Parts: sequence; structure tokens; C-alpha cells
Amino acid sequence: MSQKLNYDGVMHRLFDLDENIRFAAVANMNGEILATHSRPNTNLYLSHDDTLDTIQHAIGAWKSREKHYNKVGEGLYTLAVYEKLRRATIPLPSGNLLLVTIDNSGGQQQIMEKILNEVKIHDYTTG
Repeated sequence: MSQKLNYDGVMHRLFDLDENIRFAAVANMNGEILATHSRPNTNLYLSHDDTLDTIQHAIGAWKSREKHYNKVGEGLYTLAVYEKLRRATIPLPSGNLLLVTIDNSGGQQQIMEKILNEVKIHDYTTG
């Protein structure tokens, strides 16, 4: 099975976790988007280019955090909260980065626990 198919599968599983998940993308640490998915009929606030820019920023931030892992432990995720949505970035065991946007109406902690359980315990993207 190709890596693209593996990412497509995890994308669909993520959206089954909670109805408040709006958009997800997986990118490698060079900024190449490997997979994206959005909930049907969702108004995406960012264009493709804006998403690429956001991913580049997230990659830079994760790379800068790595120098402190030996002191504070590995990063699990970051969460940015905006007026219209929340955006989580999660490093995957495969070395890639997952970006997920979530509606503000859902339970943030419960959604993040579901996502982390799916991608950290069941990371189908490494094979």
C-alpha cells in the first residue's frame, strides 16, 4: 500500500472522531503536503497558498522546539485559538506534521485526546 493511501485512511478516521474537525493536512518537514481532507460543505478560511504558509510556519516552530526536547520532553501538540477556529499541529511518529482545524463549538480537550490517540497510538502513516 502506498504512503498516500495510508494518509488518506488516517484522514478519514480523523473526521470520524468528531464532527467539529473541519480540515486536516499532513506535510513532511520540507513543507510538501502529502494529504489533505476537509469536511464536506465546510467553508475553508484559508486558500491553498495560505495553508502552505501556515504549514511552513508550523514546521519552523517545531524545528526550533526540538533543541529543548532533552530538557522538557518531546512536543505532543500545539494549539492556536482564533475567533473562528482552533488549529492544532501534531508531530507524527513518521516524522511528518499533522495540521488539524477544529470548530470552536466542540470540546477542545476531548477532541485533542481523540486525535492524539488516533495518530500517536495508531499511526498508520509509517508503513
